[in-house]
Amino acid sequence: MKAFDNKYLKRIVFSIQMISMILLIVMAYSVQLIPMKYLIGVGVFFVALLVGEYFLIFYKKEKSKRSLITQILSIILSCGLMVGSFYFYKAGRTVNLMTENKFQTRAFSVIVLKNSEIKNETQLPKHQVGYISSIGTENMSYAVAEIQKNVGNINLKDNKDFKSLLSALYNKNVDAILLDEAFRSLVEQEKDTFSDDTRVIYQVTKDEEAVSSKSVDVTQKPFLVFISGIDEYGDLSTVSRSDVNMLVGVNPNTKQILLISIPRDTYFPLHTSKGMDKFTHAGIYGLQESVNTLQDLVNEDINYYARMNFTSFIEIVDALGGVTVHASQDFTTKIGKYEIKKGENNLNAKQALAFVRERKSFIDGDFERGRNQQRMISAIVKKIGSPAILTSFSSVLDTVSQSVETNFSSSEINALVQMQLADMPAWDIQSYQIEGTPDSLPCYSLGGVSASVVVPSDLSIQQTTNYIDQLMAGEKIQTETGDLDQ
Repeated sequence: MKAFDNKYLKRIVFSIQMISMILLIVMAYSVQLIPMKYLIGVGVFFVALLVGEYFLIFYKKEKSKRSLITQILSIILSCGLMVGSFYFYKAGRTVNLMTENKFQTRAFSVIVLKNSEIKNETQLPKHQVGYISSIGTENMSYAVAEIQKNVGNINLKDNKDFKSLLSALYNKNVDAILLDEAFRSLVEQEKDTFSDDTRVIYQVTKDEEAVSSKSVDVTQKPFLVFISGIDEYGDLSTVSRSDVNMLVGVNPNTKQILLISIPRDTYFPLHTSKGMDKFTHAGIYGLQESVNTLQDLVNEDINYYARMNFTSFIEIVDALGGVTVHASQDFTTKIGKYEIKKGENNLNAKQALAFVRERKSFIDGDFERGRNQQRMISAIVKKIGSPAILTSFSSVLDTVSQSVETNFSSSEINALVQMQLADMPAWDIQSYQIEGTPDSLPCYSLGGVSASVVVPSDLSIQQTTNYIDQLMAGEKIQTETGDLDQ
């Protein structure tokens, strides 16, 4: 009976390991992240290991120490294989979450002063509501129609810009205002205590469609990605102006990455309205507007986008265990008062965010901030492509699935990962920044009110398009500044 029990136990141990090995191979194959040549190699190794263990377990005496030790090691290995299978499942799920079609949510708020007698939306038909119909006309018409459908007819008073809208509210010429929340940051530039002085009594929302991609074979053809860092904390789906704007060109054949920084104040016609405005304001009208306006600027189709906000950035850098980034000069960040030294700096998540947001410390302000953002992207790319990523793989997976939104398909991301794992290339990162002349000019999103802008030079735009054309044509490029994180 005892001999039977021992033989039965050995079969269970061996079967569990065989099943766990098969499960790992199946999960690794299904997520399409591991190159086939590696999977075949692992499969051959597993078969050889099983054969060896079979003889050690079953062809030794009943009380053989080798048989017992082999069974114990088999159980430990099976546990490890199960954990590995879970992580492959997790990786596949992460990619699917990142790439599923997402909607941006636009919110329209009815806002009153904190001491207003208006308590809720049912009182609105008895009061006058100020708004601006000329900025984002289609969206504002939608908001008005929704409010009137759900609340009843409201008495609207049109205003020409945010200054006159705020003046009407604070002087009580209107009882409430209707505001697209994407414009709140612009309103707060006029009145920095606006959010403290007011409260929202009613809100309607509108879902905006996801941005479609212009897909290519990402392992064979060069492609362009718009990186948008939105000027918000919290929910990534919030419509907001784009504070960080980077066009990334990738050539998988020459193993080059081109980083083009677009200063947030770059003065250029918005794609839809044709109104002259800062590029950062394009994001207020949705991600598609940013992509379309940037395509007009560089005269090239943009294939994909990746979007994150300040919360996302902090979480990703934290998951990576911090980054090492190169600074071109000594400075102290306004946020957090962190001391940054010329040369390499090991930064945690909060320090990294302060680093990429700083502009007050520099003579050329937003231009140096753009270069620092390029340095940070370069540093993150290098860390993700290094063996150091293995120690933070799990936390990075957890973070990225919730922190980055993109219109890459899951198969395209899987193909890029496979290419990186198969070749382990050292990417050549080249940087360039669109330059221009500071000025004060009327902005469409401000109702024609003048604001500080950067008028891009024709020469800089031409140089940008030349670099992009060269990369898209498969040529090896060398920018004037090269890799700034060196």
